[in-house]
Formats: sequence, C-alpha cells, structure tokens
Amino acid sequence: MSGPPPLKETTEWPNCPAYFCAHPEVHTKDYSPGEALPLGVPINFESDLFKGSIFLRLRSNASPDDKAEHTAYFNGKKRLWQVVIQGHFKEELDVSNLLIGDFYEKPLTGIPKGGIMKMYQKFMEVLSPGIVMDMTSDKPKILTPFGSAQKMRIDLPGNEPEITIAVGNVQEDTSLLLGKEFSSPNSTKSRRKYLSKPKNSSNYKVNPAHVYTLEFYDHSMNFGTYYQHMFGNAKIDMVDSMNGQALAFCLFTRDKRIVWKFPLWHERLIKDMMKKHAANGTN
Repeated sequence: MSGPPPLKETTEWPNCPAYFCAHPEVHTKDYSPGEALPLGVPINFESDLFKGSIFLRLRSNASPDDKAEHTAYFNGKKRLWQVVIQGHFKEELDVSNLLIGDFYEKPLTGIPKGGIMKMYQKFMEVLSPGIVMDMTSDKPKILTPFGSAQKMRIDLPGNEPEITIAVGNVQEDTSLLLGKEFSSPNSTKSRRKYLSKPKNSSNYKVNPAHVYTLEFYDHSMNFGTYYQHMFGNAKIDMVDSMNGQALAFCLFTRDKRIVWKFPLWHERLIKDMMKKHAANGTN
C-alpha cells in the first residue's frame, strides 16, 4: 500500500537521499500526485476521512526554509525526525478504530526471528505503548493505537497552535476528549497509557468540529540512512527488510481506510528495487 515509487531519477530528488510524498488516496493542495513534497514547511492535504496539514523535519535534511527552527528543534535531542499533523476528521470515528502505522502487501525480508525479534519487539513496545507487530507473515503490519501519539492536543477552531515553531509548541491538552484532568501539558504519559487500552479508547469518538494536532518523533529510525537503530550498536537495514515497500507516516481505520499516508522513500531502496528488477529481467 506504499503507492507507486518516485518516477524521477534520484539525481532529481530535491531532498535526496529521501523522497517524501503523498499516497495516491491523499490529495495535496499545491502538489501533483506523487510529486516530491518539501521538508520544513506545512503541506495542506485531504483524504476521504481527514483535512489538514502535515509538517516534517528530518535531522539529516535541513530545509533552507526551516534552517534556524530545525537547528533549535534538534539541538540537545537524540530525535532523528519530527512529524506534526493538524486538522479535522470528516467523520465521527471511534478512537479505538484508529491505528497509527502501516499494513504491508508483501512479506518483509531478512527479518530476524527468535530472540532477536523478541528483543526488537520489546524495544518497540517501550517506544510505542500498545503496539501490535506482525512482521513475519505474508502481509505484515505494525500498528499502534491512535492515543499513543507522543503529543496530542484538541482545540476549538481558531485556538490551535502553529505547527512549525521548533521547541515546545505542541502542548498536550486532550480535555475536549477526555475531561479536564487531561488538560495539563504534563498529562501526556497518562493519556498515552489510558488510550492505548482498547477498553478505554472504545468509549470515545473523534469530533469533526474539533481541530486535532498530533506530534510524532523518534530517535531510532534514521531516514537519512534507512537504518533502524536498536539497543547499543545493533541496527536493521530497512532496505533489506522492506521488500520494495516504503516506510510511511500513516493513520488507518481498522478496516484499512486511509486517514492519511505519506511514504518516505530512500534512494538506496529505489536502487535496490532496480537491481532486483534487472536481475529478474523486468522493467
């Protein structure tokens, strides 16, 4: 479900070695389908279930339009990327029905099994409470509850924050969904723990009249190299693992309706695909 790979040669990618784009079911206001999207600026988009904007920073690729804020955001942090998504849902959906992550159409390759996989899954469970990992089946999936986002706030229209300011701008506040005890910026941990449990999240629905702002960040996946870093010096080459499928920033419903999806390709992934196609005699 990554969508088609970039049509342009990697030498023409504006953010090489990365290529950030929208899935075909997600429409961007100012860019053609499949066109490379810029880093460090908000991008307006719309799907059947959501309308809003996305903002992406990669530590490895500072945008000229975001240079000062980029430096300020990553300074003193181990984070390798930041994504902020803001907008409103078009339907009243159960919170328990919303899943961050991705479904894959092809098996992942070179995935370690046994103790190494168990260690990796525990590592990811620390990063993402409530994660569901099925990495060894023919159609793998890696999913976490909607409520497990690193930062979440819900506002009445007009009160939402600016999403491009670097440090501390997305202040936690989910009181419009969960009540006043979740209005404090310090309520992130309790909100994540509470909403990661389906028996709790099934009691709530997203409200199309509200503006949702979600921040995601991570210190393990390096999109500049396409390596997933684990404990110590261990790392997984995602080019070897993804079987020609791009990693992506996604939100789905449980029945696989796309709320948003933005693949992030890497030039090594494209070159690996081309090499395999040549070896197989395909175009």
